[in-house]
Amino acid sequence: MINGDNLYIVEEFPRSFLIETSGKSFKTPFFVPAVSSLVKTNLKILEYIDLLKKVGYPGFLISAYDIDRLQNKEEKVLLEDFSDFAEKRKLIFLDNGNYEAYWYSDQKWILKNLERVLEKISPDFCFSFDIFWDENKNVEKYIKETITSIAKTAGIQKTGETIALIHSNPKLFPKVARKIVDYINPEIIAIPERELGPSIFERSQTIKAVRDELNKTEKPIAIHVLGTGHPVSILIYTLCGADIYDAYTWYSECINPETGHFLHFSQRDLVDCHCEACKLEKVPYNFQTMTHNLMFYLDFLDKIREAIRNESIEKILAEYIRKKDVSIVKKIGGLDE
Repeated sequence: MINGDNLYIVEEFPRSFLIETSGKSFKTPFFVPAVSSLVKTNLKILEYIDLLKKVGYPGFLISAYDIDRLQNKEEKVLLEDFSDFAEKRKLIFLDNGNYEAYWYSDQKWILKNLERVLEKISPDFCFSFDIFWDENKNVEKYIKETITSIAKTAGIQKTGETIALIHSNPKLFPKVARKIVDYINPEIIAIPERELGPSIFERSQTIKAVRDELNKTEKPIAIHVLGTGHPVSILIYTLCGADIYDAYTWYSECINPETGHFLHFSQRDLVDCHCEACKLEKVPYNFQTMTHNLMFYLDFLDKIREAIRNESIEKILAEYIRKKDVSIVKKIGGLDE
């Protein structure tokens, strides 16, 4: 355990954890709605957080980079929102800011900047300041640098737990993750979806290989897959061993609840949905669509948990993917034994 004794993870049943921290808890699979200045829409970050607060969603993810760039008035509002989320026992995930810094070509973003943000807020979880993968770098050197960075992030966190963010390529991910876990003993590791392979099946195989390595430790270690918001991917990855997900898709796309696939954000009118959000009247379209998405995620995650608990995995897979692909997913996930 990196930070202390506040985090408690127990496997309720195969492929589902109960995770508790400082009086807050959630069950996996769990989707964390992320907000970022990189996704250009008509709303501002604080407006997204306000919606999440009104809907009562159990948590969200925000970037330290975006917090650091807020004006004084905006920062004051955000801190008030954080206090409200904490009071209502909602979860706050803090991204280290490297993602935004990379796309903004900001080479001045360093660990000290993250520390400045952590002096102002108290997240429940913070992703370690990542060391990006370099194919030309010695693997053992990369592992040592990553372990050091994870430890430094934990050292500047006054509250909450550090999620060990790990980079690699598909072939080496199991080895890299296992060595880092053996050395620093994290409760949760994070791996970027885009680095797991080019296709859904290849990514699933990498997740399963990482899960198999983690299981050898005989410790309940959760896997957070960064950048995953597609419901079908969440379903397949969960069956292959992943647990937590985050993405901006809840405010950039519209989910078709019948298929689990995305439509353009403007196409909710084409969806036959009777969720509580879609029943609302005289509500702005964008707020109604985002709420529709959030409610879908919560219901869908419950549906996955029940399918796993009731051993009706084949049934839920057949509902969202082609019949010929069900056996492939079951084989990758080790569910056909």
